[in-house]
Amino acid sequence: MDTLFARDGISPRTPPLARRTMLVALLLGSMAAQASTWDEIAALDAAKQAPAAAAPQSAPSHTPFTLSDGRRVRAEDWKVVLFMQSTCSYCHQFDPLLKAISEQTGIGVFPYTLDGRGDAAFPSALTAGPDVMVEFFSSGLPIATPTTFLVNIHTMTTYPLFQGAVDQAGFMSRLDEVFQIALNQGVPHGQQ
Repeated sequence: MDTLFARDGISPRTPPLARRTMLVALLLGSMAAQASTWDEIAALDAAKQAPAAAAPQSAPSHTPFTLSDGRRVRAEDWKVVLFMQSTCSYCHQFDPLLKAISEQTGIGVFPYTLDGRGDAAFPSALTAGPDVMVEFFSSGLPIATPTTFLVNIHTMTTYPLFQGAVDQAGFMSRLDEVFQIALNQGVPHGQQ
Protein backbone atom coordinates (compact mmCIF):
# COMPACT_ATOMS: atom_id res chain seq x y z
CA MET A 1 0.00 0.00 0.00
CA ASP A 2 2.87 2.35 0.70
CA THR A 3 4.00 1.85 -2.88
CA LEU A 4 0.66 3.13 -4.16
CA PHE A 5 0.91 6.16 -1.91
CA ALA A 6 4.53 6.80 -2.84
CA ARG A 7 3.61 6.78 -6.52
CA ASP A 8 0.89 9.35 -5.87
CA GLY A 9 3.23 11.64 -3.92
CA ILE A 10 2.35 10.45 -0.44
CA SER A 11 5.22 8.98 1.51
CA PRO A 12 4.90 6.15 4.04
CA ARG A 13 5.69 8.75 6.69
CA THR A 14 2.50 10.71 5.91
CA PRO A 15 0.22 10.57 8.99
CA PRO A 16 -2.48 7.84 8.71
CA LEU A 17 -5.40 10.31 8.75
CA ALA A 18 -3.88 12.31 5.89
CA ARG A 19 -3.31 9.10 3.92
CA ARG A 20 -6.92 8.03 4.41
CA THR A 21 -8.19 11.46 3.44
CA MET A 22 -6.13 11.46 0.26
CA LEU A 23 -7.21 7.90 -0.57
CA VAL A 24 -10.86 8.86 -0.16
CA ALA A 25 -10.30 11.94 -2.34
CA LEU A 26 -8.67 9.79 -5.04
CA LEU A 27 -11.50 7.26 -4.94
CA LEU A 28 -14.19 9.93 -5.06
CA GLY A 29 -12.39 11.66 -7.92
CA SER A 30 -12.27 8.47 -9.95
CA MET A 31 -15.95 7.74 -9.23
CA ALA A 32 -16.90 11.27 -10.30
CA ALA A 33 -14.92 10.84 -13.52
CA GLN A 34 -16.70 7.55 -14.18
CA ALA A 35 -20.09 9.13 -13.44
CA SER A 36 -19.42 12.03 -15.78
CA THR A 37 -18.26 9.62 -18.48
CA TRP A 38 -21.44 7.60 -18.12
CA ASP A 39 -23.48 10.83 -18.21
CA GLU A 40 -21.71 11.89 -21.41
CA ILE A 41 -22.34 8.50 -23.00
CA ALA A 42 -26.01 8.63 -22.02
CA ALA A 43 -26.31 12.16 -23.45
CA LEU A 44 -24.69 11.11 -26.72
CA ASP A 45 -26.94 8.08 -26.94
CA ALA A 46 -30.01 10.22 -26.29
CA ALA A 47 -28.87 12.73 -28.92
CA LYS A 48 -28.60 9.96 -31.51
CA GLN A 49 -32.19 8.92 -30.91
CA ALA A 50 -33.70 12.38 -30.34
CA PRO A 51 -33.58 13.81 -33.88
CA ALA A 52 -35.50 10.88 -35.35
CA ALA A 53 -38.13 10.98 -32.62
CA ALA A 54 -38.42 14.76 -32.34
CA ALA A 55 -38.44 15.65 -36.04
CA PRO A 56 -42.12 14.94 -36.78
CA GLN A 57 -43.31 16.71 -33.61
CA SER A 58 -43.64 20.45 -33.32
CA ALA A 59 -44.35 22.65 -30.35
CA PRO A 60 -47.90 23.95 -30.14
CA SER A 61 -48.04 27.52 -31.32
CA HIS A 62 -50.53 30.13 -30.31
CA THR A 63 -51.36 33.24 -32.19
CA PRO A 64 -50.06 36.35 -30.47
CA PHE A 65 -52.35 37.84 -27.87
CA THR A 66 -53.93 40.92 -29.47
CA LEU A 67 -54.76 43.80 -27.15
CA SER A 68 -57.75 46.09 -27.46
CA ASP A 69 -55.44 48.86 -28.75
CA GLY A 70 -54.21 46.59 -31.58
CA ARG A 71 -50.77 45.80 -30.17
CA ARG A 72 -49.76 42.16 -29.99
CA VAL A 73 -48.08 40.31 -27.13
CA ARG A 74 -46.04 37.11 -27.32
CA ALA A 75 -47.88 34.77 -24.94
CA GLU A 76 -44.80 32.60 -24.35
CA ASP A 77 -43.01 35.57 -22.72
CA TRP A 78 -45.52 35.72 -19.86
CA LYS A 79 -46.92 33.50 -17.10
CA VAL A 80 -49.86 33.89 -14.80
CA VAL A 81 -48.78 33.01 -11.28
CA LEU A 82 -51.67 31.61 -9.28
CA PHE A 83 -51.88 31.28 -5.50
CA MET A 84 -54.54 28.75 -4.52
CA GLN A 85 -55.61 26.25 -1.85
CA SER A 86 -57.14 22.84 -2.30
CA THR A 87 -59.94 23.65 0.14
CA CYS A 88 -60.81 27.09 -1.27
CA SER A 89 -64.28 27.12 -2.85
CA TYR A 90 -63.41 30.22 -4.88
CA CYS A 91 -60.36 28.39 -6.27
CA HIS A 92 -62.57 25.45 -7.28
CA GLN A 93 -64.73 27.94 -9.17
CA PHE A 94 -61.91 30.03 -10.71
CA ASP A 95 -59.07 27.57 -11.40
CA PRO A 96 -60.83 25.61 -14.22
CA LEU A 97 -61.67 28.92 -15.88
CA LEU A 98 -58.03 30.06 -15.62
CA LYS A 99 -56.84 26.76 -17.05
CA ALA A 100 -59.21 27.17 -20.03
CA ILE A 101 -58.01 30.76 -20.59
CA SER A 102 -54.41 29.51 -20.51
CA GLU A 103 -55.17 26.87 -23.14
CA GLN A 104 -56.94 29.42 -25.35
CA THR A 105 -54.32 32.17 -25.13
CA GLY A 106 -51.10 30.19 -24.71
CA ILE A 107 -50.22 32.12 -21.56
CA GLY A 108 -48.98 29.49 -19.12
CA VAL A 109 -50.02 29.23 -15.49
CA PHE A 110 -47.57 28.64 -12.65
CA PRO A 111 -49.66 27.48 -9.69
CA TYR A 112 -48.58 27.82 -6.07
CA THR A 113 -50.55 26.26 -3.23
CA LEU A 114 -50.78 27.62 0.29
CA ASP A 115 -51.85 24.31 1.84
CA GLY A 116 -49.46 21.95 0.08
CA ARG A 117 -52.06 20.39 -2.23
CA GLY A 118 -53.35 21.15 -5.69
CA ASP A 119 -56.89 20.92 -6.99
CA ALA A 120 -58.58 19.34 -10.01
CA ALA A 121 -57.42 22.08 -12.40
CA PHE A 122 -53.84 22.28 -11.07
CA PRO A 123 -53.07 19.03 -9.22
CA SER A 124 -49.29 19.57 -9.29
CA ALA A 125 -49.17 23.01 -7.70
CA LEU A 126 -45.96 23.84 -5.85
CA THR A 127 -46.04 24.74 -2.18
CA ALA A 128 -45.42 28.45 -1.75
CA GLY A 129 -42.51 28.89 0.64
CA PRO A 130 -41.85 31.99 2.75
CA ASP A 131 -39.49 33.50 0.16
CA VAL A 132 -42.15 33.19 -2.55
CA MET A 133 -44.78 34.73 -0.30
CA VAL A 134 -42.52 37.69 0.51
CA GLU A 135 -41.69 38.17 -3.17
CA PHE A 136 -45.34 38.41 -4.22
CA PHE A 137 -47.11 39.81 -1.15
CA SER A 138 -44.57 42.18 0.42
CA SER A 139 -46.23 45.25 -1.12
CA GLY A 140 -49.05 44.98 1.41
CA LEU A 141 -51.39 42.93 -0.75
CA PRO A 142 -53.41 40.68 1.58
CA ILE A 143 -52.75 36.96 1.34
CA ALA A 144 -55.92 35.48 -0.14
CA THR A 145 -56.85 32.76 -2.60
CA PRO A 146 -57.17 32.74 -5.46
CA THR A 147 -54.70 35.52 -6.24
CA THR A 148 -53.16 35.94 -9.69
CA PHE A 149 -50.16 37.89 -10.97
CA LEU A 150 -48.86 38.42 -14.49
CA VAL A 151 -45.08 37.86 -14.72
CA ASN A 152 -42.70 38.55 -17.59
CA ILE A 153 -40.48 35.45 -17.68
CA HIS A 154 -37.44 37.37 -18.97
CA THR A 155 -37.41 40.30 -16.55
CA MET A 156 -39.48 38.80 -13.71
CA THR A 157 -41.49 42.04 -13.68
CA THR A 158 -44.68 41.26 -11.78
CA TYR A 159 -48.13 42.83 -12.06
CA PRO A 160 -51.08 41.97 -9.79
CA LEU A 161 -54.15 40.78 -11.67
CA PHE A 162 -56.91 39.67 -9.29
CA GLN A 163 -57.76 38.47 -5.84
CA GLY A 164 -60.80 36.23 -5.73
CA ALA A 165 -62.79 34.50 -8.43
CA VAL A 166 -63.72 36.41 -11.56
CA ASP A 167 -65.51 35.49 -14.77
CA GLN A 168 -63.76 35.10 -18.12
CA ALA A 169 -64.76 38.53 -19.46
CA GLY A 170 -63.48 40.26 -16.31
CA PHE A 171 -60.21 38.34 -16.35
CA MET A 172 -59.58 39.00 -20.04
CA SER A 173 -60.33 42.71 -19.60
CA ARG A 174 -57.90 43.00 -16.69
CA LEU A 175 -55.27 40.98 -18.58
CA ASP A 176 -55.59 43.38 -21.53
CA GLU A 177 -55.25 46.37 -19.19
CA VAL A 178 -52.15 44.99 -17.44
CA PHE A 179 -50.47 44.05 -20.73
CA GLN A 180 -50.99 47.63 -21.94
CA ILE A 181 -49.47 48.97 -18.71
CA ALA A 182 -46.46 46.65 -19.14
CA LEU A 183 -45.93 47.65 -22.77
CA ASN A 184 -46.29 51.34 -21.92
CA GLN A 185 -43.58 50.89 -19.28
CA GLY A 186 -41.32 49.40 -21.92
CA VAL A 187 -41.07 45.86 -20.53
CA PRO A 188 -38.92 43.99 -23.06
CA HIS A 189 -39.98 40.74 -24.73
CA GLY A 190 -43.58 41.74 -24.43
CA GLN A 191 -44.56 42.95 -27.85
CA GLN A 192 -44.56 41.31 -31.22
